[in-house]
Amino acid sequence: MTALLPGLPPGSTGPVPAAGPPRADCVADTAGGLTFDLAGPDGLSGRAVDGAALLLRPRERGTDAVPLPLTPVGGGRLRAALPRTVPLPEGHWDAWLRLPGSPDRRLAPGAHHLGPLTAARAADAAAGRVVARLPYATRGGRLSLRSWLRAPHAEALGVVAGPERVTVTGRLYGAAVTAHAYGEIRAVDAPGPACRVPVTPTLEPARPPVEGTPFTLTLPHPDLAADGRPRTWSLWLRPAGETGPETRLARLLGPGGVTTAPTPHPPLALPGPRGPLHAAPVYTPSHDLTFRLSPAVPLPRRG
Repeated sequence: MTALLPGLPPGSTGPVPAAGPPRADCVADTAGGLTFDLAGPDGLSGRAVDGAALLLRPRERGTDAVPLPLTPVGGGRLRAALPRTVPLPEGHWDAWLRLPGSPDRRLAPGAHHLGPLTAARAADAAAGRVVARLPYATRGGRLSLRSWLRAPHAEALGVVAGPERVTVTGRLYGAAVTAHAYGEIRAVDAPGPACRVPVTPTLEPARPPVEGTPFTLTLPHPDLAADGRPRTWSLWLRPAGETGPETRLARLLGPGGVTTAPTPHPPLALPGPRGPLHAAPVYTPSHDLTFRLSPAVPLPRRG
Protein backbone atom coordinates (compact mmCIF):
# COMPACT_ATOMS: atom_id res chain seq x y z
CA MET A 1 0.00 0.00 0.00
CA THR A 2 1.07 3.55 -0.54
CA ALA A 3 0.28 6.71 1.41
CA LEU A 4 -3.26 6.92 2.70
CA LEU A 5 -5.29 9.38 0.61
CA PRO A 6 -2.45 11.85 -0.03
CA GLY A 7 -2.88 15.58 -0.31
CA LEU A 8 -4.62 16.20 3.03
CA PRO A 9 -3.60 15.42 6.61
CA PRO A 10 -5.35 12.45 8.29
CA GLY A 11 -8.68 13.31 9.92
CA SER A 12 -9.30 16.36 7.72
CA THR A 13 -11.72 17.32 4.98
CA GLY A 14 -11.37 19.90 2.30
CA PRO A 15 -11.86 20.80 -1.34
CA VAL A 16 -10.23 18.70 -4.02
CA PRO A 17 -9.68 19.73 -7.64
CA ALA A 18 -12.36 18.43 -9.98
CA ALA A 19 -10.00 17.70 -12.88
CA GLY A 20 -9.09 14.11 -13.74
CA PRO A 21 -10.99 10.99 -12.67
CA PRO A 22 -14.01 11.24 -10.35
CA ARG A 23 -12.99 11.55 -6.72
CA ALA A 24 -14.63 9.98 -3.70
CA ASP A 25 -14.44 11.55 -0.25
CA CYS A 26 -14.25 8.96 2.52
CA VAL A 27 -15.75 9.35 6.00
CA ALA A 28 -15.53 6.78 8.80
CA ASP A 29 -18.00 6.27 11.63
CA THR A 30 -17.47 5.01 15.15
CA ALA A 31 -19.03 1.63 14.31
CA GLY A 32 -16.29 0.83 11.79
CA GLY A 33 -18.34 1.69 8.71
CA LEU A 34 -17.25 3.82 5.75
CA THR A 35 -19.22 6.19 3.51
CA PHE A 36 -18.04 7.47 0.13
CA ASP A 37 -19.29 10.82 -1.23
CA LEU A 38 -18.70 12.01 -4.77
CA ALA A 39 -20.00 14.70 -7.08
CA GLY A 40 -22.87 13.37 -9.16
CA PRO A 41 -22.58 13.58 -12.95
CA ASP A 42 -24.74 16.20 -14.67
CA GLY A 43 -28.38 15.20 -14.66
CA LEU A 44 -27.90 12.40 -12.13
CA SER A 45 -26.83 14.10 -8.91
CA GLY A 46 -30.29 15.10 -7.76
CA ARG A 47 -32.14 11.85 -8.23
CA ALA A 48 -31.76 8.18 -7.62
CA VAL A 49 -30.69 6.11 -10.62
CA ASP A 50 -31.17 2.37 -10.83
CA GLY A 51 -27.84 0.65 -11.25
CA ALA A 52 -25.66 3.57 -10.11
CA ALA A 53 -23.08 2.18 -7.69
CA LEU A 54 -19.63 2.45 -6.23
CA LEU A 55 -18.18 -0.89 -7.22
CA LEU A 56 -15.51 -2.62 -5.13
CA ARG A 57 -13.59 -5.04 -7.33
CA PRO A 58 -11.26 -7.58 -5.71
CA ARG A 59 -7.75 -7.98 -7.08
CA GLU A 60 -7.70 -11.59 -5.99
CA ARG A 61 -9.42 -14.03 -8.34
CA GLY A 62 -12.37 -16.12 -7.26
CA THR A 63 -14.15 -13.35 -5.35
CA ASP A 64 -17.16 -11.41 -6.65
CA ALA A 65 -17.29 -7.63 -6.86
CA VAL A 66 -19.34 -5.80 -4.20
CA PRO A 67 -21.69 -3.06 -5.48
CA LEU A 68 -22.57 -0.24 -3.06
CA PRO A 69 -25.67 1.62 -4.34
CA LEU A 70 -25.26 5.38 -4.85
CA THR A 71 -28.04 7.62 -3.57
CA PRO A 72 -28.41 11.43 -3.70
CA VAL A 73 -27.71 13.29 -0.45
CA GLY A 74 -28.16 16.89 -1.58
CA GLY A 75 -25.75 19.51 -2.83
CA GLY A 76 -25.22 17.60 -6.05
CA ARG A 77 -23.56 14.72 -4.19
CA LEU A 78 -24.01 10.95 -4.32
CA ARG A 79 -23.24 8.64 -1.42
CA ALA A 80 -22.41 4.95 -1.03
CA ALA A 81 -22.19 3.22 2.34
CA LEU A 82 -20.07 0.28 3.40
CA PRO A 83 -21.36 -0.79 6.83
CA ARG A 84 -19.07 -2.92 8.91
CA THR A 85 -21.68 -5.70 8.76
CA VAL A 86 -21.32 -6.08 4.96
CA PRO A 87 -19.08 -9.11 4.32
CA LEU A 88 -15.83 -8.17 2.59
CA PRO A 89 -13.23 -10.94 2.30
CA GLU A 90 -9.64 -10.16 3.18
CA GLY A 91 -7.62 -8.57 0.40
CA HIS A 92 -7.27 -5.47 -1.76
CA TRP A 93 -10.34 -3.91 -3.38
CA ASP A 94 -10.28 -1.28 -6.13
CA ALA A 95 -13.03 1.39 -6.21
CA TRP A 96 -14.90 2.03 -9.46
CA LEU A 97 -17.85 4.23 -10.46
CA ARG A 98 -20.63 2.39 -12.28
CA LEU A 99 -23.31 4.39 -14.10
CA PRO A 100 -26.01 3.01 -16.45
CA GLY A 101 -25.03 3.25 -20.08
CA SER A 102 -21.41 4.21 -19.34
CA PRO A 103 -18.20 2.19 -18.93
CA ASP A 104 -17.01 1.75 -15.37
CA ARG A 105 -14.52 4.43 -14.28
CA ARG A 106 -11.75 4.10 -11.72
CA LEU A 107 -12.17 6.42 -8.72
CA ALA A 108 -9.49 8.64 -7.20
CA PRO A 109 -9.21 9.49 -3.48
CA GLY A 110 -10.64 12.84 -2.38
CA ALA A 111 -10.93 14.46 1.03
CA HIS A 112 -11.14 12.10 3.97
CA HIS A 113 -12.01 11.96 7.63
CA LEU A 114 -10.90 8.72 9.24
CA GLY A 115 -10.52 9.87 12.83
CA PRO A 116 -13.47 7.82 14.17
CA LEU A 117 -12.40 4.64 12.37
CA THR A 118 -12.47 1.80 14.91
CA ALA A 119 -12.30 -1.96 14.86
CA ALA A 120 -15.34 -2.42 17.12
CA ARG A 121 -13.31 -4.76 19.27
CA ALA A 122 -16.01 -5.84 21.71
CA ALA A 123 -18.26 -7.08 18.90
CA ASP A 124 -15.30 -8.73 17.21
CA ALA A 125 -14.30 -10.58 20.36
CA ALA A 126 -17.83 -11.87 20.79
CA ALA A 127 -17.90 -13.03 17.15
CA GLY A 128 -14.43 -14.57 17.32
CA ARG A 129 -12.83 -12.31 14.71
CA VAL A 130 -11.29 -8.93 13.94
CA VAL A 131 -12.60 -6.87 11.01
CA ALA A 132 -10.59 -3.92 9.70
CA ARG A 133 -10.96 -1.81 6.52
CA LEU A 134 -8.54 0.90 5.44
CA PRO A 135 -8.89 3.10 2.33
CA TYR A 136 -5.66 4.14 0.65
CA ALA A 137 -4.24 5.67 -2.52
CA THR A 138 -2.41 3.44 -4.96
CA ARG A 139 0.86 4.47 -6.58
CA GLY A 140 -1.18 5.51 -9.60
CA GLY A 141 -3.34 7.84 -7.51
CA ARG A 142 -6.47 5.69 -7.46
CA LEU A 143 -8.72 4.77 -4.53
CA SER A 144 -8.48 1.27 -3.11
CA LEU A 145 -9.47 -0.46 0.10
CA ARG A 146 -7.51 -2.94 2.19
CA SER A 147 -9.73 -5.36 4.08
CA TRP A 148 -8.66 -7.67 6.89
CA LEU A 149 -10.80 -10.47 8.28
CA ARG A 150 -8.95 -12.52 10.88
CA ALA A 151 -10.65 -15.27 12.85
CA PRO A 152 -8.95 -15.56 15.26
CA HIS A 153 -6.49 -12.65 15.22
CA ALA A 154 -3.09 -12.45 16.95
CA GLU A 155 -2.18 -8.79 17.48
CA ALA A 156 1.59 -8.24 17.73
CA LEU A 157 2.55 -5.72 20.42
CA GLY A 158 6.15 -5.75 21.65
CA VAL A 159 9.50 -7.24 20.63
CA VAL A 160 12.26 -7.52 23.26
CA ALA A 161 15.73 -9.01 22.79
CA GLY A 162 17.26 -11.04 25.63
CA PRO A 163 20.62 -12.77 26.07
CA GLU A 164 19.31 -16.13 24.81
CA ARG A 165 15.96 -15.40 23.22
CA VAL A 166 13.70 -12.82 21.57
CA THR A 167 10.31 -12.32 23.21
CA VAL A 168 7.23 -11.22 21.25
CA THR A 169 4.18 -10.14 23.23
CA GLY A 170 0.72 -10.01 21.75
CA ARG A 171 -3.00 -10.27 22.30
CA LEU A 172 -5.27 -12.95 20.87
CA TYR A 173 -8.83 -12.10 19.76
CA GLY A 174 -11.51 -14.68 19.08
CA ALA A 175 -9.90 -17.66 20.81
CA ALA A 176 -8.23 -18.76 24.03
CA VAL A 177 -4.55 -19.58 24.52
CA THR A 178 -4.74 -23.17 25.75
CA ALA A 179 -2.17 -25.44 27.40
CA HIS A 180 -1.55 -26.96 23.94
CA ALA A 181 -0.67 -23.62 22.32
CA TYR A 182 2.58 -23.11 20.47
CA GLY A 183 4.01 -20.75 17.90
CA GLU A 184 5.70 -21.35 14.57
CA ILE A 185 8.31 -19.48 12.59
CA ARG A 186 8.13 -20.19 8.87
CA ALA A 187 10.67 -19.24 6.25
CA VAL A 188 9.03 -16.90 3.75
CA ASP A 189 11.83 -17.02 1.18
CA ALA A 190 13.05 -20.62 1.49
CA PRO A 191 11.35 -24.05 1.57
CA GLY A 192 11.47 -26.08 4.72
CA PRO A 193 9.44 -27.19 7.73
CA ALA A 194 8.13 -24.75 10.28
CA CYS A 195 9.98 -24.46 13.57
CA ARG A 196 7.90 -24.69 16.76
CA VAL A 197 8.50 -22.15 19.51
CA PRO A 198 6.99 -21.84 23.01
CA VAL A 199 3.87 -19.77 23.74
CA THR A 200 2.50 -18.95 27.17
CA PRO A 201 -0.58 -16.97 28.22
CA THR A 202 -0.06 -13.85 30.33
CA LEU A 203 -2.43 -13.26 33.23
CA GLU A 204 -4.20 -9.89 33.37
CA PRO A 205 -7.08 -10.33 35.83
CA ALA A 206 -8.11 -6.66 35.67
CA ARG A 207 -8.41 -6.62 31.88
CA PRO A 208 -11.92 -7.06 30.38
CA PRO A 209 -12.27 -10.28 28.36
CA VAL A 210 -13.38 -8.36 25.23
CA GLU A 211 -9.82 -7.01 24.98
CA GLY A 212 -8.47 -10.43 24.06
CA THR A 213 -6.05 -12.83 25.73
CA PRO A 214 -2.44 -11.66 26.20
CA PHE A 215 0.31 -14.10 25.26
CA THR A 216 4.09 -14.32 25.03
CA LEU A 217 5.88 -16.04 22.16
CA THR A 218 9.51 -17.00 22.75
CA LEU A 219 12.05 -17.20 19.92
CA PRO A 220 15.26 -18.94 21.07
CA HIS A 221 18.33 -17.57 19.31
CA PRO A 222 19.33 -20.95 17.77
CA ASP A 223 15.88 -21.32 16.17
CA LEU A 224 15.77 -17.76 14.86
CA ALA A 225 19.37 -17.80 13.61
CA ALA A 226 18.95 -21.27 12.04
CA ASP A 227 21.93 -21.90 9.74
CA GLY A 228 23.04 -18.26 9.86
CA ARG A 229 22.01 -17.49 6.28
CA PRO A 230 19.95 -14.42 5.32
CA ARG A 231 16.30 -15.30 5.79
CA THR A 232 12.86 -13.84 6.35
CA TRP A 233 10.63 -15.46 8.97
CA SER A 234 6.87 -15.14 9.39
CA LEU A 235 5.37 -15.71 12.84
CA TRP A 236 2.28 -17.82 13.50
CA LEU A 237 0.24 -18.74 16.55
CA ARG A 238 -1.61 -22.02 17.05
CA PRO A 239 -3.61 -21.31 20.22
CA ALA A 240 -5.15 -24.79 20.51
CA GLY A 241 -2.27 -26.84 19.15
CA GLU A 242 -2.25 -28.98 16.01
CA THR A 243 -5.99 -29.56 15.91
CA GLY A 244 -7.04 -25.92 16.23
CA PRO A 245 -6.89 -22.79 14.08
CA GLU A 246 -3.75 -20.91 13.13
CA THR A 247 -3.26 -17.19 12.70
CA ARG A 248 -0.37 -15.03 11.58
CA LEU A 249 0.91 -12.35 13.95
CA ALA A 250 0.06 -8.89 12.62
CA ARG A 251 -0.40 -5.30 13.81
CA LEU A 252 -3.87 -4.10 12.83
CA LEU A 253 -5.12 -2.19 15.87
CA GLY A 254 -4.02 1.20 17.16
CA PRO A 255 -5.04 3.10 20.30
CA GLY A 256 -8.44 4.01 18.82
CA GLY A 257 -8.93 1.59 15.96
CA VAL A 258 -7.26 0.45 12.76
CA THR A 259 -3.63 1.51 12.49
CA THR A 260 -2.65 3.05 9.17
CA ALA A 261 1.07 2.31 9.49
CA PRO A 262 2.48 0.05 12.23
CA THR A 263 5.40 1.56 14.12
CA PRO A 264 8.55 -0.44 13.30
CA HIS A 265 10.51 -2.14 16.05
CA PRO A 266 14.24 -1.42 16.51
CA PRO A 267 16.62 -3.96 14.93
CA LEU A 268 18.18 -6.67 17.07
CA ALA A 269 21.65 -8.26 17.24
CA LEU A 270 21.76 -12.08 17.35
CA PRO A 271 24.60 -14.58 17.58
CA GLY A 272 24.71 -16.96 14.63
CA PRO A 273 26.72 -20.05 13.61
CA ARG A 274 28.45 -18.02 10.86
CA GLY A 275 28.88 -14.83 12.85
CA PRO A 276 26.66 -12.11 14.32
CA LEU A 277 23.33 -11.47 12.65
CA HIS A 278 21.20 -8.38 12.18
CA ALA A 279 17.51 -9.18 12.85
CA ALA A 280 14.99 -6.56 11.74
CA PRO A 281 11.37 -6.99 12.96
CA VAL A 282 9.38 -5.38 10.13
CA TYR A 283 5.77 -5.30 9.01
CA THR A 284 4.73 -6.27 5.50
CA PRO A 285 2.35 -4.07 3.43
CA SER A 286 -0.41 -6.29 4.85
CA HIS A 287 0.76 -5.45 8.42
CA ASP A 288 2.03 -8.98 9.10
CA LEU A 289 5.06 -9.22 11.38
CA THR A 290 8.26 -10.70 9.91
CA PHE A 291 11.90 -11.03 10.99
CA ARG A 292 14.50 -10.31 8.31
CA LEU A 293 17.91 -11.76 9.09
CA SER A 294 21.14 -10.59 7.45
CA PRO A 295 24.85 -10.71 8.39
CA ALA A 296 25.75 -7.98 10.87
CA VAL A 297 29.07 -7.63 9.04
CA PRO A 298 29.14 -8.06 5.24
CA LEU A 299 30.72 -11.35 4.25
CA PRO A 300 34.01 -11.09 2.31
CA ARG A 301 33.77 -11.64 -1.42
CA ARG A 302 35.17 -14.87 -2.78
CA GLY A 303 37.88 -14.93 -5.39
